[in-house]
Amino acid sequence: MSILYLIATPIGNLQDISLRALSVLQQTPLIAAEDTRHARRLLTAHNIGGKKYLSLRAHNENQAATTIIRHLAAGDNAVYLSDAGAPAISDPGARLVQAVRTAGEEISPIPGASALTALISAAGAADGALHFFGFAPRSAVARREFFANLPTFAGNIVLFESPRRIAGTISLLHDNFGDETKAVIGRELTKLHEQIIALPLAQMVTAFANGTIPQRGEFSLLIESVGISPLAAVGQQLFEALAKELPPRKAAALAARFSGESAAEYYRRHLAAKEK
Repeated sequence: MSILYLIATPIGNLQDISLRALSVLQQTPLIAAEDTRHARRLLTAHNIGGKKYLSLRAHNENQAATTIIRHLAAGDNAVYLSDAGAPAISDPGARLVQAVRTAGEEISPIPGASALTALISAAGAADGALHFFGFAPRSAVARREFFANLPTFAGNIVLFESPRRIAGTISLLHDNFGDETKAVIGRELTKLHEQIIALPLAQMVTAFANGTIPQRGEFSLLIESVGISPLAAVGQQLFEALAKELPPRKAAALAARFSGESAAEYYRRHLAAKEK
């Protein structure tokens, strides 16, 4: 039976690829990739040539999957590479995997570089549950709801973020987790200008404001969350709904009566959000 190999690619340093991955790339005729230019660069760096390339991105994943399934059915193996890290982790690949499995073909992952595992290992975070959320929502309403709910999760929370939104994300985390919650930022992991910084969120906000952490490159971040009751998170949502119809202090008092949290804390977060 033919095999679709899902190969984790380097997230920066092109040497961060396994010997097994290179062997499979050398032997496999069809290379499907999120960006064929990245794939060619990787294979050229390791002196691998003579391949047929197929673009498989989010917008054409189903169509490309059909092509790959025909290739597998003809008896040849295939590879899928996302731009960086493992396929289908905040990258395309999940629909491809589902389609290939439905078609009865075999799938084999070849592990390797991952911003998720790199950050966790470098963070020195406490043991406990791991909650990986990938990229936060982009729309303002969805973002507010997303970050208001995050403190209900106890353990290590890991997010990815773009340079354009990272400072705003840190501010939202600070608003919802408070000054002293521990955070670790990984910027440009494995690349030339790699930074790994661990600070309480209040200091992390300052580090972005004064340029200690530049808003350039790719970001991974980890939050050590003690967890709050879901009731407290619902209380924040209630406050936001009430504040649209009532004076903020009145809305804060009513939400606090429901959740048991401090009315002053609701009002503080409200003022902080208005300043952004």
